[in-house]
Amino acid sequence: MTDTSSSSAPQGKRIMQGINRTVVVVGSKQPFIDWLRSIADDDFDYTLEQISADNLTFLIPQSDNSDEAMEYIRKRYDLIFEWAFGGCAATEELWSAKRNWKMLDDLFDIEIYSEVFD
Repeated sequence: MTDTSSSSAPQGKRIMQGINRTVVVVGSKQPFIDWLRSIADDDFDYTLEQISADNLTFLIPQSDNSDEAMEYIRKRYDLIFEWAFGGCAATEELWSAKRNWKMLDDLFDIEIYSEVFD
């Protein structure tokens, strides 16, 4: 674990610690917003800006590089769909039955961060 100390903190006092995890942030793309609008039973005008204000964030096992992290995500892409679709449409009948990696890539941006602190 990595210790990060503030210069104004007393000598040796730990403020934050690095954790051995990788962060994956899943942000919506316009096609996801289009799908959301198509299933919405309200008059709310969903926009990419509004939905992107609160992206899905996952902690995954620590990865040595982004390719390794993406491989981990590729093997579990359906879980991302469950969280993304479930947050917008609780009824699974509204979810697309044809879910695959390409669809995930079409609907969402995936960002990977290796620096995680607690």
